[in-house]
Amino acid sequence: MAVKDPRPSVQLVRAAIVAAFAGGLAVVLHEVALIVVASPFILWCALGWWRLRTAKGTTAERISTRRLAVGQVAEYEVSTPEDDTIVALHLPRPPRCDVEPAMGASVGVGSTAVRVRPMRWGRQVLEPLETSVTDAWGMWVSFWTPRTEFVTVAPGLGTPGGGDAIPHPIGLVGIHQSRSRGDGSDLAEIRGFVAGDRLKRINWRVTSRTGSLHTNATTAERDTEVLVVVDTLADMAVDQGGRNDTGGESSSSLDIAVSAAATIADHYLGLGDRVGLHDLGRVIGPIPTGSGARHRGVIIERLAKGWAERASAGQVKSVGRVRAGSLVLVCTPLLHADVVDEVLRLLHRGAAVLVVDTLPPGLGDVETVTTPTGWRERFEDRVRRHRYWDEAWALRRLERDRMIDGMNRLGVPVVAWQGIGSLGQVIAALAANRSAPRMARR
Repeated sequence: MAVKDPRPSVQLVRAAIVAAFAGGLAVVLHEVALIVVASPFILWCALGWWRLRTAKGTTAERISTRRLAVGQVAEYEVSTPEDDTIVALHLPRPPRCDVEPAMGASVGVGSTAVRVRPMRWGRQVLEPLETSVTDAWGMWVSFWTPRTEFVTVAPGLGTPGGGDAIPHPIGLVGIHQSRSRGDGSDLAEIRGFVAGDRLKRINWRVTSRTGSLHTNATTAERDTEVLVVVDTLADMAVDQGGRNDTGGESSSSLDIAVSAAATIADHYLGLGDRVGLHDLGRVIGPIPTGSGARHRGVIIERLAKGWAERASAGQVKSVGRVRAGSLVLVCTPLLHADVVDEVLRLLHRGAAVLVVDTLPPGLGDVETVTTPTGWRERFEDRVRRHRYWDEAWALRRLERDRMIDGMNRLGVPVVAWQGIGSLGQVIAALAANRSAPRMARR
């Protein structure tokens, strides 16, 4: 991009005014000494006019990467091919990002850059303010606004725990060993032949040795369809009584839900299962069921392109068709009654449902509620806004606990997401839920 309208700098204009004033006085007063005084300024103005005429440099904006993960760094750089120019760049700090230098302002010779480290998933906007290019001699200056760049930030993935306890096999093709007997290649036991056994399963060695027919019993190979449901209707954090609008670094309920969804999807795709994703709101959108490394990239890319600012309470987008026996993991803070109704609807349709609680642990924690003691603290507590948020969220959490107990009685386990080690707890809860009674639809 060409330099926009190079114009004389303040120093050059000041020198021109002094030269004109001294030269005018020399003519009016017939003082040669004033010409001597004005001559350096006249030479400086002539040099500045020549350099201004030859100012035809170009500038280029460059961003190091447009796809990165949480905690990685993207560098926004502005450069010129001339080595004797000074470039000043100001990139305001995007929400939930760290910038270096601290204020997002950087100056360099020939080029300068600001490094941005996103601390939240989703799409981030890098929108620089007016940037300047100045001649090293201070003769001319040019101002322009660099183009806005968009970067997509993938959520961080925790290393999940192992486990193979996946309930309700729904197919005969897969890598998981089933607890139920059926057609497969893994030998379960050798038993006596009974009516209905296939002749090709007869073990002739044992039969000839014992004198009675014996057959090979096998375990069925299976695959599982996993559906990850993400509740994007709420974005609650500990900051400002539950609303994540301060730009703080604490994780909100939406951050925890997206991180949990990415980790769970990565885990089951690594096991060879088919994984799909459904968004109850308008942040991510639905992702059809698929498998393999390519589908993993599709899920991570879709999560990285989500707009966290669209998280708002609204109508729940119901899950479409779900096969009976499918494994459904719902990542939600359990703050909306419509979401609870959707969980129960999935349960009634025959799916194995587990709820991953994504409400931040510090939100509504009774132990964190403090009472001001000094007169200054009591005065500030009276005049501050939302001064009863802590107590209100403590009561709201007690209401949630009653609702969670009711869901557990219906056979829907609720497990708090705790990062890396929580996936093993999820799998154990699913295994315990296999034999739980189900409500029949009438």
